[in-house]
Amino acid sequence: MQLIISGRNTDVTDDLRSRIEEQFERLRRYEPRASRAEVTLWEEKNRCVAEAVLSIDRRPPVHGEAAARAFRTALDRLHDKLARQLKKERSRRRDHRAPPLEALPIETPPAEENAG
Repeated sequence: MQLIISGRNTDVTDDLRSRIEEQFERLRRYEPRASRAEVTLWEEKNRCVAEAVLSIDRRPPVHGEAAARAFRTALDRLHDKLARQLKKERSRRRDHRAPPLEALPIETPPAEENAG
């Protein structure tokens, strides 16, 4: 997955960069076709904001934003939001399928009476 990390009016430290890479690698569990992630970090008055756009092949992009007092906490919240969205989308895709054959009740044909 191509990972683009940028900061608006803030420096992205190596510690934050490695944490972002680790968390977005874990997101591949939920959507292996994710091809690109753009992560933007910035600071406002009393909060740090993390925003991400996750591009998935043949699917609409997934967007998330989270804020907290520290970047690490904002990144954790962002990861949780994106994981929740990906899990929900995955379950929606699977729900439309027919149930497995083992789950279907076994129907026995009605017994025919022999008139003999």
